[in-house]
Amino acid sequence: MKSAMAMVGMMAVGATAVCDPADSWLAYAVAKGGGKAITQVNVTWVVPANPTELRSPSAPGWWYGVEPEPACDLIQPILAYGYTGNEYSIFNGEYNWDGSGWWSSTTQKVEPGDKIYSSLSLIDNGASMRMVIGKENGPSPIVSVRKLSAKTPYTDLYFVVEHQPRSCAQYPADGKITFADIYVELDGQAVTPQWQQIKYKDACNCTGSTIDSKTLEFTWETK
Repeated sequence: MKSAMAMVGMMAVGATAVCDPADSWLAYAVAKGGGKAITQVNVTWVVPANPTELRSPSAPGWWYGVEPEPACDLIQPILAYGYTGNEYSIFNGEYNWDGSGWWSSTTQKVEPGDKIYSSLSLIDNGASMRMVIGKENGPSPIVSVRKLSAKTPYTDLYFVVEHQPRSCAQYPADGKITFADIYVELDGQAVTPQWQQIKYKDACNCTGSTIDSKTLEFTWETK
């Protein structure tokens, strides 16, 4: 993923931490925690159709993640196409802009129509984040624990479409993805996230929509 996806969460320039949002983000939704730590996130989403153009060197990704402010350490369960060949895969990742760079877990292959489930949990008295990602009726999920590097709470939750394709035919042919069943806790209390939708470094008219507080949709053109 570091090379194929141009490093999700992407590169600092020289020794200066640029941090997120990265120029590789087409569109994203963000819910700010207002200084409160994200302690739990649950979400599901369905693997979209294959692209019409199966080779996708940009390795597009559809993921969610948490960050502190400034957004320089991204903890992210990921669905990607092209990271492990001409197929979809799921895995956990972290991109730290402050020096350690890109880390990723093992991967699992998934197919269009598979339902993905995932969670993030703050553990170890706030010192670590536990990531879980798997597919329903599949093998055991991928579970990863990462020690948090930032000294401040991880307050902000992002849902992102990442990596601009060379042509829109390299994106899934059904033209959309939906993140559903979104559940968020701040400081151990369930909250209703307030989403801000941002069209960032657009390609293929990628656009985010808030269906409701628990459901986010991203659409794109496929030609």
